[in-house]
Amino acid sequence: MLKRLLTWKTFPFALLLISIAAYGLLIPSLGFYWDDWPLMWFLHTFGPKGYQEVLAVDRPFLAGIYWITTTVLKTLPIQWQILGLLSRWLCSIVLWWSLKKLWPNNPQQVAWIAILFTVYPGFKQQPISVVYSNGFLLFAMFLASFGLMVAAIRNRQRYWHYTIPALVGYTICTFSTEYYVGLDMIRPLMIWLAISESPKINFEQIKQVFRHWLPYLIVLVSFLIWRVLFFEFPTYQPQLLDEMSTSPFGAFIHLADRMIQDTFLTGWQAWSKTFQIPSLFDFQVTSSLLYWILVIGLFPVVWFYLKTLGENQQEEPSRPSLKLNTWSAQAILLGLTGLLFGGAPFWITDLKISLEFPWDRFTLAFMLGSSLFLVGLINWVIRTRTQKIILLALMISMAVGAHFNNSNSYRREWNTHNAMFWQMVWRAPGLKPGTTLITNHLPMSYYSDNSLTAPLNWTYAPNHRSEDIPYLFAFTEVRLGSGLPALEKDLTIRQNYRSASFKGSTNDALVIYYAPPGCLRIVDPQRDSGLSIFPNAIEEAMAISHPDQIIVDANPSATPPIEIVGPEPDHDWCYYFEKADLARQMNDWAAVSDLGNQALEKNLMAQEPTELYVFAEGFARSGDWENSFRLLREAYRQSSLLRTDLCSMIDELQGKYAPDEIDLPDLDKTLETLHCPTN
Repeated sequence: MLKRLLTWKTFPFALLLISIAAYGLLIPSLGFYWDDWPLMWFLHTFGPKGYQEVLAVDRPFLAGIYWITTTVLKTLPIQWQILGLLSRWLCSIVLWWSLKKLWPNNPQQVAWIAILFTVYPGFKQQPISVVYSNGFLLFAMFLASFGLMVAAIRNRQRYWHYTIPALVGYTICTFSTEYYVGLDMIRPLMIWLAISESPKINFEQIKQVFRHWLPYLIVLVSFLIWRVLFFEFPTYQPQLLDEMSTSPFGAFIHLADRMIQDTFLTGWQAWSKTFQIPSLFDFQVTSSLLYWILVIGLFPVVWFYLKTLGENQQEEPSRPSLKLNTWSAQAILLGLTGLLFGGAPFWITDLKISLEFPWDRFTLAFMLGSSLFLVGLINWVIRTRTQKIILLALMISMAVGAHFNNSNSYRREWNTHNAMFWQMVWRAPGLKPGTTLITNHLPMSYYSDNSLTAPLNWTYAPNHRSEDIPYLFAFTEVRLGSGLPALEKDLTIRQNYRSASFKGSTNDALVIYYAPPGCLRIVDPQRDSGLSIFPNAIEEAMAISHPDQIIVDANPSATPPIEIVGPEPDHDWCYYFEKADLARQMNDWAAVSDLGNQALEKNLMAQEPTELYVFAEGFARSGDWENSFRLLREAYRQSSLLRTDLCSMIDELQGKYAPDEIDLPDLDKTLETLHCPTN
């Protein structure tokens, strides 16, 4: 009964299950990342039609597909994560269908290619769902043009019935994104394989190849002319072309070196990095344990499925030659072509291709070449079907596990992102329009300051509908010297935000510091100049931090978009710290003391010892010296390096808020614990 279900008719369903295992298990816990946030903020602010102006800067033809998808979906992360998974699955199905048209007698190998393509581990930005759900829909159009083209060649009576939709899909994809321009060099080879079973090349075949390729070539050349001569290079410049005009030989050597290195990186190393040997520690950490349960549990399932699927297919003899009339040779040829030319758009602009964020996005163009090449190589080198299936099942299982780990890193970062914004609104109930939030960087890989400008404005100006945005997030390591001229007063801050823009002043800036597990800090130059926790970049920016940009009595208080980030979390230590720091800014020391008592009653404690200072001062000002000294001793217990600061703080608190005739409880004990000098 089970074997009857494991047929080619159920293969798309199998691809869906593999996609869910790789990308879907953590979908409820994922959010918006990188460019997702700005794209969703533009939708919230201007509606679907706004994308025409938003994307006019670099990809004007992309606006159409965003208009369609954003008209259907709302600004809910789970909807976009599901669409991202489904669009990647659709892409795999389209590839499978297209390759079946090219190789109808090799269904098993074609299925292997489709599965490896589905779980290709080099591209790890799947959770950036708004960008890549649309991106994979375009990729599916590109791959469909291959299958429709082959179908047209092999069915002359319906040639234009297939060719017209192929050209439409190819044109939409090519003019919307340049990612797959180099990958189109596979097309003439596919035409050649489709028009003849003979490996020999003759003039008549060349003419036929050119004739079938010509409609697609016209589209490609039209795109290149438009992009180079008319639209030009709005974002990245063609550095390779400039280098060729000054040093042709050096440019050629540089290009050849990039092609070889990136082919090895994306074609082989992307897969080899998924293999790791577990240690005993791996089984003690929950996420690592889940990873190995997934990998070990999936391997026999994938092995059995691949073993059952296509059992009756006739194989090429073991160790076949690499003559072009063998399937392995054809797959290797197409795969190498895809790998060697897929990076053309990035090599021309000298963009780095890497397996690490954010440069792993360029591996999209290598997915097809890698899958074709590896399956062709395995089919040629590995002797028996059983050995091939064991290796493929292992590769697939490890790749699925790698994607699970990758999604988990995005899940953790989403939690960090949400915690930061909730702490921000606890500390700053409102912000004056024109405020620039400045920091050096944040402990998050998948967000830039551009990314965070969107939720910042959504949080503090949810009803804003103008192109003049009221708030800006600026990282000094990115903006200093450009949009942020210098860390000095009376300077204008300008930043374009696609179709929107920000204009502010360093006189209206607010410096923040966030280093979990510590809480978000609003940097106050009047109080924080002596703290040793800040890096140099924050200390340099401290002079232009203006806490009075905070509207302390904002009504209503700002709230992050709950439909996106979820409801307000339970009040942990950071809630009480942020509220106490806000009360301190308002000189409401009774509130500081009350918040400290609430935190202590719940047995909450700081992970960053300097956060105890505000409560120690609040207790001292309220006459609760026992709790004040208790917190100072706790701060010393967490970090003895704070001894000098803590001793100075005791002197200051004692001198300001304790009359000489009062005997302070625990003073001697605290001085002795901290080894403070006594008079």
